[in-house]
Amino acid sequence: MIDALPTQEQYWLERFFSGRNSLQWGAIAGSTAPATWLEQVSPWITAFTTQGPHLPIVLPVFDAHGPCQWYGMAADEASAAALTQELIAVVGPSYSDFRGQSLQAESDDEIECALQKRFGRYVFRFEPVDGRARDDIAQALKLYLSLLGRRPDIPDRTQRPFGRIRAEFDLALLAGNEADAQRLRDELIASGRVDAEQQKYLEIRMLAGLGRQHQLAHDYSLIKAVLGLSLPAQIISDLVEALYATYIAAIENDPNVDTVLTAFRNDIARHFGPLFQERKGIRQPNVLKAFLLYELVQDKPNVTRCEAIAAACPSHAERELIERWFSRLVSVPPAPSDRFELVRQALADEDYELALRLSFEAIPEAWTYSALLRCAVELEDAQIACRVLEAVGAAPDAVRENWKKRDLARLQQVQSEFSGAPETPRETQARHDSDWLSWARYVESGSYDRPPLQILEEALTRWNAEAYVSDPEACRQLAEKIGNASGEAENVFRDAFVALVEFFVDRPAHPVRGFMPLYITLIRIVAWTGTVSANELELASVLMQVIVSLGPPKDDYIEALDAYAEILAANKAPSNVDWALNAAEILALQASPDNESGLRFFVAVVEMARAYAHRINRAQYAVLSLLAKDYGCAELLQSFPFPGGEHTGLVAHADFDGLIGIYTLTESAGQRARQLLLKFLPSSRVELNADLVATDKLKHLAGNADIFVFAWKSSKHQAYYAAKDARGDRQTLLPLGKGSASIVDCVLGELKLV
Repeated sequence: MIDALPTQEQYWLERFFSGRNSLQWGAIAGSTAPATWLEQVSPWITAFTTQGPHLPIVLPVFDAHGPCQWYGMAADEASAAALTQELIAVVGPSYSDFRGQSLQAESDDEIECALQKRFGRYVFRFEPVDGRARDDIAQALKLYLSLLGRRPDIPDRTQRPFGRIRAEFDLALLAGNEADAQRLRDELIASGRVDAEQQKYLEIRMLAGLGRQHQLAHDYSLIKAVLGLSLPAQIISDLVEALYATYIAAIENDPNVDTVLTAFRNDIARHFGPLFQERKGIRQPNVLKAFLLYELVQDKPNVTRCEAIAAACPSHAERELIERWFSRLVSVPPAPSDRFELVRQALADEDYELALRLSFEAIPEAWTYSALLRCAVELEDAQIACRVLEAVGAAPDAVRENWKKRDLARLQQVQSEFSGAPETPRETQARHDSDWLSWARYVESGSYDRPPLQILEEALTRWNAEAYVSDPEACRQLAEKIGNASGEAENVFRDAFVALVEFFVDRPAHPVRGFMPLYITLIRIVAWTGTVSANELELASVLMQVIVSLGPPKDDYIEALDAYAEILAANKAPSNVDWALNAAEILALQASPDNESGLRFFVAVVEMARAYAHRINRAQYAVLSLLAKDYGCAELLQSFPFPGGEHTGLVAHADFDGLIGIYTLTESAGQRARQLLLKFLPSSRVELNADLVATDKLKHLAGNADIFVFAWKSSKHQAYYAAKDARGDRQTLLPLGKGSASIVDCVLGELKLV
């Protein structure tokens, strides 16, 4: 039982059974303690580690005569509430002093500090009312544990809304929080609303969202399991992006096109051909390039489809590459007999503009009218509807008699929605999902025939961030609409926060100056929300990093920093100290157009740390001291109430002489982390790496490091897989933040020093 303990559990158990506790951990592990003592401890540890985290645990502290004090711990608020009531019923007040009060830990008690570090505020302490009650409590707790083992699972009647869990799942993916993403995926599955097929989609979405394209591309069993299904557009995009990034991205610019085509044919088309049957309107560059390559490796490429794919790519950076590949085709107009198949393919790809053009060209073929009506319904455009109604009105009677109910229903829908369309303003007749602005106008209208977030989710894969790089005015208008919204529209825009960050921050290869109004609006959304999750705090820092990296004008800088300060003020908590330190570091590392605003922000960080000085460890204090020098105000810390001086909270491990490897593209943060780690671990060696791709130097460092930190939020994914492969079965530490505080805390936490 002891050998199989997770590292996290063994850490606090070793500290609980040490010091003033007469029962030491070594005596438990070696079974050398008195049998009567082990009987009061081992069953609880076994039950806690094998039956899941929702089971409470109650453990005694022993003196020379036996148990003299007990601690009860729970994993979450619901379990803690149940434990409180049950302990009162089992041991108090007849045998103990317990009345339901939670523990107020003393900083100099190693046992209580270890418990609070593991269980937070869900720790309870009680003692016997007299010496005779010791045995009574021990027997009562033995009975309590047996009852817990026989208690049936209680159905969760407070299950959270499915949509809320899914939104948090997407947020965790964008923030790169793998632990949260896995927990929320499991919660989605446990809701009972996710079937076996959708579970595979969640797994694909999680791997893609966390940037694990290489892992996804090599998970043949997972991809093969969904190949025969009609996949959602997002899943098609995730899979094709992963395959392209793994097998083609590194060689796409090879002047020998045959090299690219051969790799695509052998590594992708041969194994995953069914993925390319339906494009479903996706316009992300790598997906478009992959679909074009798929056609080029066919024996008889579909020229019309290739032209449509090339036309759908708005990126100028990709144009030369597309044209070089496309030049291998001989542009031969499709024969009339092929036009029906081409329209069918265009409809399957959800490329309705192409299907509409081909259908008009094929009139008076009988099938064209059905295709025209579908395009009119899907495109929701007044001018197109008028053209289609005119063409349908001229259809021969023999053709009209053979229309199906679906065709007649579409005709009625187009007639009812677009009657009088020529006199109706074009803006009110435009479809709701043609771009961000059309969707924002729909949200503003307040009259929804479909949920706005559902429309947005379906449309995102059809929109390309590159199209907005050259249109800063559209970005400014979108930012104004979001910033000035109120009522229900404001709530919708806030719920669309993850989609906005993913589209305008995560997709572009580099920050875009024209997106500045949107960046500021997005950080204001977090500020308006008030108290937020750790993932939202991390995304706020990502936004601030993007803003300061662009060298913003003074007014933009002050506006963004004011919102950042609001976030700090609303989220003061001991658990957010690391985030606050990283936030101050983001500002310190970049040139500031307004030093006074930056200094005010740092003073607020110092005041937050001062409020929780009793919880600040030596590593955090060291980072704070370094930042104080950066901001030119070292005197701020002269009266800092750090308990016992700078050396409290961490025992320097001069005996640790291992190699610590740190990968980060934020080199200044890496240098700071190295400086601090050498101070704490003077015998260690700390090496940094910032290579953009999988170099031998990076592989060597990852393979040889005793501790390896990969600050993935500032990394390229190709480097991640090289490092992961070099590590083998050994752990790679992934700090959520990319500042020096997160990196140092990650290393010291691994060494059990904080």
